[in-house]
Amino acid sequence: MSRPLLPRKWASLALPLLLAASLAACSGLQRTTGSLPDAAVLDALPVIKLGQAKPAQGDYIVYLPASELVSASAKVQGTLFEKTDSKELQVKLKQDLYLYKNWVSTDKRQWVKDADAITGNVHVKLPGYDNPQAGEVLIELNTKS
Repeated sequence: MSRPLLPRKWASLALPLLLAASLAACSGLQRTTGSLPDAAVLDALPVIKLGQAKPAQGDYIVYLPASELVSASAKVQGTLFEKTDSKELQVKLKQDLYLYKNWVSTDKRQWVKDADAITGNVHVKLPGYDNPQAGEVLIELNTKS
């Protein structure tokens, strides 16, 4: 039997801050903004890569190049376990992604609200009486057409 482990709003925290705390199509913790600033304002913002320190003040854009791996940490822990474990996962994007608050772009020119660009799901299959097999965690992110 498949049961969700995490509410959908937490999915972005699961995959290195799922592609940076902002492929926030799944994240209820996202910072939202009603309208996108002018192109000139966006062009003037600092651009950082995933893992770099945020600027001390002001807005910025997070850049995830398709040419680089994105790391994710998967963990199994809790009071149920005597021994816990974690693994480092490596994924690679098909195309560059730029993230600004709750906006996503592949070229830093055309921006789309994250919920209109990306869908996400987290599914967990726990071992149990009806499923005496190894557990499974699936994090799925898809682009919307």
